[in-house]
Amino acid sequence: MIKEAPLKKISIFFIALILFLLFPSNSFAQVGIYLGLQGGFDAQKPSLEGVEFNTDTTFIYGIRAGVKFLMLALELNYFQTAHNLSLENNLVSDWNNREVNYNFFGLNLKYFFSILMVHPYLTFGYGYYTADIQNIDKDTNGGYNLGLGIELMVGKKFSLGAEGKYNQVKLDIKNKDFGLRDFTVSGGFNIYF
Repeated sequence: MIKEAPLKKISIFFIALILFLLFPSNSFAQVGIYLGLQGGFDAQKPSLEGVEFNTDTTFIYGIRAGVKFLMLALELNYFQTAHNLSLENNLVSDWNNREVNYNFFGLNLKYFFSILMVHPYLTFGYGYYTADIQNIDKDTNGGYNLGLGIELMVGKKFSLGAEGKYNQVKLDIKNKDFGLRDFTVSGGFNIYF
């Protein structure tokens, strides 16, 4: 009987610790409206039937605005970047070395796993991607993104963050099924109101 009491206390402690980490207290969550800037890198791999493209990496920049309540945030996000199409083979030479102006405007849902000042999160979103291929065609279509990120609170009104996302969309460029898959890595800051 005497040996069971310390084992029971240790078990209760570890169960409480696991519950705290899995379901953190809402008091650690930042509540409010925020605006932020982001910048980083975008690695894009286009796809088109019968054509092999190289991956192109370039700078990305954008803005975001959101509402955070308890462990959830709903965020409007806009980013822009410009890529160069580079063919692995020159079978369709009129597509080689064309600039692609690429934009996203959409809505993301974030779920936070907050631990004191550090807020890791999962994100999933849907929005409209626009690709304008220089002197070929332009199209806009809906697509999705998913990713992981982390936000570090620096005071009550300011945070720093980093995020990695996978984006995918299919576009009708010159009546062909033009696919854009890209991975973005960005960092930035948010100001809470």
